[in-house]
Amino acid sequence: MPYWDRMPYKQYRLAQDQKLARYIREQVYPYSPFYRALFDEHGIKPESIRTIEDLQRLPFTTKADISPSMNDPEKPSKLILNPKTELEGRKARGAGARERWLRLTRGNRGYQDLVDDQYKPVYLHFTIGRTALPTPVFYTASDLCRVRQCGQRISQLFKLEDRELLINAFPYAPHLAFWMTYFTCEATHTPALHTGGGRILGSERILNAIQRLGGCVLAGTPGYIYHLLREARDNGRQLPSLHTLVLGAERVSTAQRARLASFAPDLGIKHLTVLATYAFTEGRIAWPECRPPEMAGAAPSLGYHLFPDMEIIELVDPETGDPVEEGEDGEIIYTSLDWRGTALVRFRTGDLARGGISYELCPNCKRLTPRLSGDIVHLADYKEFELTKLKGTLVDLNAFYPILSGHKDILEWQLEIRKANNDPFDLDELHLYLAPVEGVSKNKIKEEVASRIQRELEITPTKIVFTSLPKLLKQLGIETESKELRIIDSRPST
Repeated sequence: MPYWDRMPYKQYRLAQDQKLARYIREQVYPYSPFYRALFDEHGIKPESIRTIEDLQRLPFTTKADISPSMNDPEKPSKLILNPKTELEGRKARGAGARERWLRLTRGNRGYQDLVDDQYKPVYLHFTIGRTALPTPVFYTASDLCRVRQCGQRISQLFKLEDRELLINAFPYAPHLAFWMTYFTCEATHTPALHTGGGRILGSERILNAIQRLGGCVLAGTPGYIYHLLREARDNGRQLPSLHTLVLGAERVSTAQRARLASFAPDLGIKHLTVLATYAFTEGRIAWPECRPPEMAGAAPSLGYHLFPDMEIIELVDPETGDPVEEGEDGEIIYTSLDWRGTALVRFRTGDLARGGISYELCPNCKRLTPRLSGDIVHLADYKEFELTKLKGTLVDLNAFYPILSGHKDILEWQLEIRKANNDPFDLDELHLYLAPVEGVSKNKIKEEVASRIQRELEITPTKIVFTSLPKLLKQLGIETESKELRIIDSRPST
């Protein structure tokens, strides 16, 4: 699909149908032990999957299906496409003829090199879920070429210049955010300093690098980028070369965008553009927003541009599994399209796109690719953590982010849910830790915060504790954790 961002809806859907049918028939069924067993168990012939609508006949793949367990630690390997499985691919339509032709034209060694390029896992990274063992996701050499192609598209949508220095402040780990940034820079020949974040290089050295090397683009998690810019402002630094922030790994609210953009004048920055990406580990790439006009400021997101030649995205009702209409809230269901390594069909991401998906022309960049809503929350968190009962009231803890992150007199905050007397049967308690701006009235902040939380969430914090910024940063793990500890549920289990 050479014109991935210019094809009309009907045209790319037809191309997706054709690619999907071929992928299921020639790759997934013959080469994936997991999906071959799934198809056979449900009596589904691979040739019967001809369109995206036909996918609805297949059961969902869940995290439990792909995560290793104590009883089956090799479970993730069953999702790797492997032509050396029991059938050796010969049941794939035309596979025997293709193999004979390639051996004849390339020789045995050339044929083996081709097979290794397509199917030999050469790279992996891990999920970091709370409820399962870390799950590896595998890439082949050909997959890494697709990752680089994705990186080129991200750079195009962000309108990044390949001569401008990018500072990668994502935490160094075998996780997607850091390495997606790395491969994007490599693919676009963009000069980059991959710092590893606060745990590796440290905030002061990262800021030194931006200042001395003239860093133009800063990539990292929203909380850590906010910490860096605040540190720069408080220390009187000037970062005039910096013009773009690229955020990932966490949800980004409109209030957070505005707060980050507000640092620009104090840092000597003429205009600071805040851009976000959406990704999940099993998808192996990231999907970006397009760059808004400079005058747009910290406007709400227009959504994340998808790559219809690389994946199929369905949105379904998370309770019933039924498809939802365009623009309706729905859980994101992912099918890898023509990837090797780890192959997934109808994978439940557990992410809810509030506002759904749009197939309309992007009003900003005029691309025709479908766009996921910019308001995405994780369903497991939403149900089990962020949507929780406190003092008998069902509370959406996501609402604390715009209330507290957007408050002009609060530098940092942390929310801890506890039980009175640490008794699992006692009353719920909500402890809110705040680091205020120096010189402001704590009583005024306390009154404003309590009043707004009561008004919007119908609940009152049990205790509001003011603390110093260094102490709260330590509690949040800004320099030590791969993800900030913003909301903590300390309630003992019954």
